[in-house]
Amino acid sequence: MNKKNLGIAAGIIVIIVVGIFVFMNQRIQGAVSNEKILPNVKVEGVEIGGLSKDEATKKIEDYVADKATDTMNFYVDDQTKKIALKNLGITWNVRKTVDNAYNLGRKGSIFSKYTQTSKKEHKVALSQIFDEKTCIDQVKKQTKKIISGPQNATLKRKNGKFIIVKEKLGYTLKEDKTFSNFKKAVKAQKNKTLMETEKEDAQYTSKDMEKVKDKLGTYSTYYGSSASGRAANVANGAKKINGTVVYPGETFSVYKAVSPFTSKNGYYLAGSYENGQTVQTYGGGICQVSTTLYNAVIRAELKIKERSPHSLTVSYVPRSADAAISGTEKDMKFKNQFDTPVYIEGKANGAYIRFTVYGKKTNPNRKVSFESETTSVRSSSGEKVIKDSSLAAGTRIVEASGHTGYTARLWKIVKEKGKKTTRTLFNTSSYMATPSTVRVGTKKSEPSSKKKDTTEKKKPEKSTEKTTEKKTTEKKKS
Repeated sequence: MNKKNLGIAAGIIVIIVVGIFVFMNQRIQGAVSNEKILPNVKVEGVEIGGLSKDEATKKIEDYVADKATDTMNFYVDDQTKKIALKNLGITWNVRKTVDNAYNLGRKGSIFSKYTQTSKKEHKVALSQIFDEKTCIDQVKKQTKKIISGPQNATLKRKNGKFIIVKEKLGYTLKEDKTFSNFKKAVKAQKNKTLMETEKEDAQYTSKDMEKVKDKLGTYSTYYGSSASGRAANVANGAKKINGTVVYPGETFSVYKAVSPFTSKNGYYLAGSYENGQTVQTYGGGICQVSTTLYNAVIRAELKIKERSPHSLTVSYVPRSADAAISGTEKDMKFKNQFDTPVYIEGKANGAYIRFTVYGKKTNPNRKVSFESETTSVRSSSGEKVIKDSSLAAGTRIVEASGHTGYTARLWKIVKEKGKKTTRTLFNTSSYMATPSTVRVGTKKSEPSSKKKDTTEKKKPEKSTEKTTEKKTTEKKKS
């Protein structure tokens, strides 16, 4: 082909290309000349094609307001928790979304603009900003019952029978993967997302609970003659301990189980020992709860970790068989050293409080009992005098009788098939001897000032009478 023909061919090509550009440009201009969004444009199914920017903004804002009330279902295994999207740290950028829709056919190369104006339908993504911290914080808060450590199987006792409560898996949240799953679900307009977790099995299962069926130890004490406040405290303490499961290796604290000693926690004012004196405190009588449990526990042969005697002797158990509670200074603690869990049942019927320890008996032929021995007696001597200005001088009122002091010890006796095998010293105790407390009046008798005043008033009257008599005599003489 000669140069002339080449020139003609090139010219034709240029004309064609220019024609194509002119055609494309005319097509584009025709599509966007009305200041409207291209036809058939949708945002998450919401039609905004052919609308002005203001019209589209209003429509998307209404859609977002509705969408914020939607929920996302966070699930793991067969457990699910619904959380509203508005609480999960999502911000919807309506303005950016409308700008992206409006720029279709208006921004980019002539080829991309022509392609956009030629398409029959456009899907524009709803612009969203995700806050990972807000999302994860809310997920943790709302799924506390799901995302938690493993829960051991436990027991309930109803109508004299045990009911096993099944164990639960433990879950640890994988935050990054859970957040990534959430974002993908939102963008895909799904309402369900997987919580990525690490799983942990419970240490004690229903099979372990099935072994708890034998009565290991039981004990009861009488409180029927107690004042109403003390009786209520005893019943309240029994209720708080009832149903406790102590797993192998665990230590149980009576103080932790029954405190705080406040009216809000169900306690009333009642008498209790403090430094050898009887005082009114909230929770007075809780020591009888601790003592009764102590005697059941030692008969179940659980390991005593902490026990203290009262400052003064108590009437509801033999000496050295008591277990006092006094804040964190005196507590009763025991450890389950067995390989199987134990269950504690506590009951108070208004007259007697009873604790029973259930578990797995390893030797049905073994029986234990306890014997109290008093080793010394210290008589109460002297008296404590309290001066009382509200009582007349010379008045004496015995406020509290003295207490005899004792030392005592408790022996543990073990029998196998009815025959005594061992008798060992279990504990020792010392109880204070206290003097009587006497309240002595110091109020002085009232001065007799009023009597003196009366006498002084009568003197002039007597003087007048004498003067009158004298005058009368003188008249007679005259």
